[in-house]
Amino acid sequence: MMRNIEINIGMVCNNRCVFCVNSQVNAAGRRWVSKERVVAEIDRAAARGYHALGFLGGEITYYPRAVEVIRLAREKGFTRISLCTNGRRLARQEVLDKLLEAGVTRFAVSIHSHEAAVEDRINGRKGAFAEKLAGIDNLVRAAAAGHLRDGVSLNSCIHGLNWNRLTEMARFFRARGISDMRFNFLRPEHQAAGNRELVPRLPDAVREALRLIVENHRHLRMTITFGDIPVCLWPPSFLANAAFARRYIGEFRDLDTDVSEFRDAVVPHRFNWRRTRSTTLKARLPVCEACAAARICEGPWTKYVAIWGADEFRAVGGVKGAEGAKGAKDRKGRKGGGTARERGKVARGTRA
Repeated sequence: MMRNIEINIGMVCNNRCVFCVNSQVNAAGRRWVSKERVVAEIDRAAARGYHALGFLGGEITYYPRAVEVIRLAREKGFTRISLCTNGRRLARQEVLDKLLEAGVTRFAVSIHSHEAAVEDRINGRKGAFAEKLAGIDNLVRAAAAGHLRDGVSLNSCIHGLNWNRLTEMARFFRARGISDMRFNFLRPEHQAAGNRELVPRLPDAVREALRLIVENHRHLRMTITFGDIPVCLWPPSFLANAAFARRYIGEFRDLDTDVSEFRDAVVPHRFNWRRTRSTTLKARLPVCEACAAARICEGPWTKYVAIWGADEFRAVGGVKGAEGAKGAKDRKGRKGGGTARERGKVARGTRA
């Protein structure tokens, strides 16, 4: 399996997203990690045999030393270099060109609606949606020209303002040339904590996810995966189909990801994202103990249970997609579960 590590370059960002922990960081916490400390983490990862490296934040495209550290990663032999970004600065072709020249092989763009009013509200920035679309269009052209070996994906949270429009959202971006989308159920943080407007019920989200899956098979033909949805909420007929489960349940496909971030931009904090999710951020319910999916399923977000309770969860029998799940992760080489932006922000409080 390809070993993947992600390095957080600091909490500076040009957005103030309503459900992002970045928005809770005070001014002192919004600082860049020095190039020297990032380089030390790159050297450490290379020496330990990692071949895939991601940069996240904050907003990596604003990091003053981004091109330098990306180029160094390429020189150190990393074969897959990915950036998690909100995509706004990629509307400027010259910014994208410099990142591609430095060695980026994959972009994951965080976007949470296909409607300008919704996306701008979530981002806390008027005009953010238009900038993101321009950046996505530039990325699609770059990929078509062969400049992104590992492709372009969109990372979207399923939240209270889009849960019933997932199919429409996928259609919209498919028409713009996107073929890879990841939908992660929102982790209730910042303004979303305790907020039933922003946090939908999981069964409602699953119903809409199934509608999108049908549309994808009939028309879209995209790579679409869903994350942070407990396995027990998928219909038994869906789980009985190993090909469907492996294709659409993201946890069956994700790379095992380690993360390095710097508390106060000085001290490195290293953790495994999946392990942290399972032990710190997700709820292990009594029904989970007897569940056949316990090995692969992490359970619901703890803060989701605080909002909606746990009555909808149940133990399930055999899960066909779980067999060979690690092999599926290796073959597909997708990033670790949850958005990359989430993975870089785990250390604060219960981590976001």
